Amino acid sequence: MSRWQNRGKQEAEEEKLQSILHPDTTAKAFKITLEFGSKSTPKYRKAVDLARRMPSYTEEGEGEWIRHSATYMPEDVEELFELFNLVHEWDSTEVLINHKKIPYAHQLWLPLMWFYRI
Repeated sequence: MSRWQNRGKQEAEEEKLQSILHPDTTAKAFKITLEFGSKSTPKYRKAVDLARRMPSYTEEGEGEWIRHSATYMPEDVEELFELFNLVHEWDSTEVLINHKKIPYAHQLWLPLMWFYRI
């Protein structure tokens, strides 16, 4: 399930439509999106608070079906690392690269972002 940055519903829909009609083979910027659902653990509230700090934060659904999403750029690597450490073991967690589900995102693509921590 992919999300588009929270820049107004109409603008996000227009961007999504343009990316479908005119796909670009090069990414405008490297970004990683973390999506996660509800979890009955003390870490859940902290994870939601961390995700909400990001301007790109979105949520869909409610109750046990809620999905939280936040997109991180390379300069946000510390915030990404902090949130990922809380949610990486949850079954509901998905890692998207440039808003796309990519194989091995947890194991391969996400660790590439840690190079920005140096």
